[in-house]
Amino acid sequence: MRLHRFLVLAALPLLALAVVACSPQAEATDADLAGEAPPEDASFPLSAKGAWTMERLLALDHESTVALWKTLPAAGMAELDGHYQGVIPNAGDHERQTRTSDFMYAEDSVRGYWLGKAYRPLAETEGEGYNRWRFPDGEIVRNGRFATRMGPSLIDGQPSYIMDYSAFSDTTLVDEIRKLDEGVYLGVGTTETEDGGRSAPGHFALVGPTDEWVGAEE
Repeated sequence: MRLHRFLVLAALPLLALAVVACSPQAEATDADLAGEAPPEDASFPLSAKGAWTMERLLALDHESTVALWKTLPAAGMAELDGHYQGVIPNAGDHERQTRTSDFMYAEDSVRGYWLGKAYRPLAETEGEGYNRWRFPDGEIVRNGRFATRMGPSLIDGQPSYIMDYSAFSDTTLVDEIRKLDEGVYLGVGTTETEDGGRSAPGHFALVGPTDEWVGAEE
């Protein structure tokens, strides 16, 4: 089991590269960004106060997620605390759905099935976190640690909640979180390119908190 977990940790930088490498820069129409309030009978509201439902969140695709992220305010350091469910919306994009499913949601892979991320604030503008994965025997692995801070985005220079994986591993992966709604957050991830720039962003969404911080196993 220790060897299995080591292989998972070793695969995380490769996972990051695969997620962001095939992600083109995105633009969105006004219709993508405007949206409408969910109906009162929505089957999966994401919070008691928010306007977003899981149906509406999963109706986003890569381009609209990244474009919407660019319009949002940074998530606050203090508000992200605990475990958060992770989803990767790829509505209408079968190729990207298949690629994401094979790489992020395969329990029998070395990485496991991605459940989401966890956060803990340590100071007013700094904190820490990790990723969570599920395996076929029901084991939940907590690894892929990152340091968090408030700072300017590496993508557009605007305020972002920054997740820096280089604090705990040999990788250039940086994720950035912005707040979409109460308990709903959009994230993008980039890696450093050979010319010192940043790759086209990958995307994900977080919902929660679902339960309390436990701590990484690394």
